[in-house]
Amino acid sequence: MDLQLENTLTLLQGPSFCGKTSLLFNHAVQELVSKRSKKVCFVCPKKLERVPATHLGLPEDPVQLKNLSFHYISNRQELREFIVEQLPTERPNLVLIDSLQHYFSDLPDIYQTIKILENSLNFLHQRCGVECKVVFATSNASLAGFNENCVRDLIPGRVLISPAVRSGRTCFSVQGLEFEIFEDKGGSRRIKLHSQ
Repeated sequence: MDLQLENTLTLLQGPSFCGKTSLLFNHAVQELVSKRSKKVCFVCPKKLERVPATHLGLPEDPVQLKNLSFHYISNRQELREFIVEQLPTERPNLVLIDSLQHYFSDLPDIYQTIKILENSLNFLHQRCGVECKVVFATSNASLAGFNENCVRDLIPGRVLISPAVRSGRTCFSVQGLEFEIFEDKGGSRRIKLHSQ
């Protein structure tokens, strides 16, 4: 499951509990396994209670995931400190920020943080030679009070998740592909391409 990221900054958007965290996690793993990214940072407000649903066919070898770092950042100030202090040190090719709505309450907050992030990304590129993309995940409802055009100017890329239920199965579509979430025989949550 590979997100097609054309922009440096992308917003992954969908309803609550539709699989955004799983999609981010699977994209991180795919980037590392395919060697498109040497280092991936996954940022979320609190420690994940369980491993997100994983895509069938992704390797479960922990050695391939050694360059995936998790950062549990609880508020906007800590996020800004991470952007300024840790990004230049870690030099990731991809940063995934889950639950954008947790960090911001208004447009000026988002604006200031995006500008700080852009400066850090420019530093990474110019001084370290590292190209880095950032994906923010958020629920549709969390952006309801924001001016959509302003948010689009700040975060130009968009990936929309559309949930669905087909024959009692939980499904979602991303960039024209439909996926199904299910439990395997061992009780682990998995994602597979939905057979039409």
